[in-house]
Amino acid sequence: MKYILRNVLIFSLIVVIAAGLTGCGNKVGDIELKEGTNAIYIDEDGAVVYGVGESFKSGDYDEEALEKYINEEVEDYNASDAASVDNAIQVDRFDVEDKVAYLVLKMATVYDFNEYIKDYNKEETNFFAGKIRDRGDVKIKGDFISPDKKKKLTDSDIKEMGNSEILILNGQYSVQIDSDIKYISDNCKVDKDGMIITAKAEDGLSYIVY
Repeated sequence: MKYILRNVLIFSLIVVIAAGLTGCGNKVGDIELKEGTNAIYIDEDGAVVYGVGESFKSGDYDEEALEKYINEEVEDYNASDAASVDNAIQVDRFDVEDKVAYLVLKMATVYDFNEYIKDYNKEETNFFAGKIRDRGDVKIKGDFISPDKKKKLTDSDIKEMGNSEILILNGQYSVQIDSDIKYISDNCKVDKDGMIITAKAEDGLSYIVY
């Protein structure tokens, strides 16, 4: 979802969330948000934080117009029937520091995260966040391992876990989830801090089951 901040800078969709739920400064959960970072944090109650830091040259973009665009898009979602609660999405931060733009959104639920991406970026057909049984046409394929690498499953096994939550991403992200991670696709890795690093887009879709 690198499109989220970068594409808004070219007049498409931006979605960025920072540490408004569990932290301060340039952090998404415990993930440091900096230039080139795409980060997702899902807390134990299912609220989502998604963050991006992107290069921003003031001569190329109108910061005030961009902020207005973001606010209008969020207001549009919140006024729709899709929103799970009042103010389901909030713009927590949008600013530019040292030529890096940060946009911060807080989403009340994983459902709102999924609906917002689905409704406002029609090109992102491979993204999904929610229960495995609700994924629709989004495919699950490949091999899976437990974070400790002691257990292995096939995609057929994962499809049988209908009540489990899954995050499906196309691109490289740092992900923190405050729930027990059951399995990750074998193109993901776990860093020294326990964060999941998903694969680059050219290496296929990444899956996190929790």
